Amino acid sequence: MKVSMLAPYISRRAGGLMDCVRNLSRFLENEHEIHVDIIGVEDEFSPEDRGLWGNSSIHLVASKHAAFRYAPELSRKLSSLTPNLLHTHGIWTYLSVAAVRWSKSNGGVTPRPYMVSTHGMLDPWALHNSRWKKIMAGFAFERRHLENAACIHAINQAEAAAIRAFGLKNPVCVIPNGVEVGASNATNRTPPWAAHAASDRKVLLYLGRLHPKKGLSILLRGWKKAFKYEKDWILVIAGWDQGGHRRELEQLTRELKIADSVQFTGPLFGEARDTAYQNADAFVLPSLSEGQPLVVLEAWSHARPVLMTQECNLPEGFENEAAIWMSATVEGAAGALEKLFALEKSALEEMGRRGRDLAIGNFSWSEIASQMFAVYQWVLGRSAPPNCMLFD
Repeated sequence: MKVSMLAPYISRRAGGLMDCVRNLSRFLENEHEIHVDIIGVEDEFSPEDRGLWGNSSIHLVASKHAAFRYAPELSRKLSSLTPNLLHTHGIWTYLSVAAVRWSKSNGGVTPRPYMVSTHGMLDPWALHNSRWKKIMAGFAFERRHLENAACIHAINQAEAAAIRAFGLKNPVCVIPNGVEVGASNATNRTPPWAAHAASDRKVLLYLGRLHPKKGLSILLRGWKKAFKYEKDWILVIAGWDQGGHRRELEQLTRELKIADSVQFTGPLFGEARDTAYQNADAFVLPSLSEGQPLVVLEAWSHARPVLMTQECNLPEGFENEAAIWMSATVEGAAGALEKLFALEKSALEEMGRRGRDLAIGNFSWSEIASQMFAVYQWVLGRSAPPNCMLFD
């Protein structure tokens, strides 16, 4: 089987989507009889981040419009690769147009099959963001792209509900994101905040894009309220700045007079990323909207307790006492932080162990790749529909 995956970028610009595509493609190739080509739009980080993909078959195309990802050579590239199935990751860009054109370009017979992973981009908050642009895009091309997909991939039941709320009646497969689970206690490397933080202070880590939807301004205001009761922690904010949001957050820390307890490290990748998880005492994700955040799964895989909002769409974290619930408000953030600060070391470690068990049991990339392979087989007419499929 030959599958081509379309991704907006193969670099850090794609955020957690990059890791999802990278790991899914790798496990599909390593554990199933399948060849995967990944096609992405070239950007300024592509040369540096290409190394993260190892021996994966990567094809970069030039874009003539950064926001829309207009890449005229994309159709020619798809034709040359001759995949049996196309898998589009993400929506609202020229990749959607290219997928439909590829599907229809086989001489007027039955369209070639493609499937779409929406990666949370049909969630209510995501639809409201740049709403008018998405309305115009929907009329112009996106609804056609979605309605003609052989299958739409949702990462959880909440996303499946959002797909149905958008009016789509396609078959939907519900398959979560995955995570690689390695050693949970390899703390021999120096963390990126070591030069600026006292070694006896506990670390609450945020790792991800610096973007308004991540709720970091709410977290900082909650930190101000809760921190007056607890001076033994620091907040480390690690991630790639999008649209100058880091400057806004740094200014807010100065206005709130909490700059001495908050540190910004910039983006972390590879070993530096693992080192950050391993040396943190807890992890926080105060997002206003998520599909299913890989960073929470990574924190659990490193046995770290998590603070997160319900918008992270990982209710099993609360159900299994691997996470502390926080509402996406200043008071909610402050209350969750106070609960965290009150926990003894043994309680933090026990919460982390429960998270690691959850990551191992529910989010193994090997199992997830097997489920996706079964969906591919069904889409190509080679097998019965797997149990992860929804038809109503």
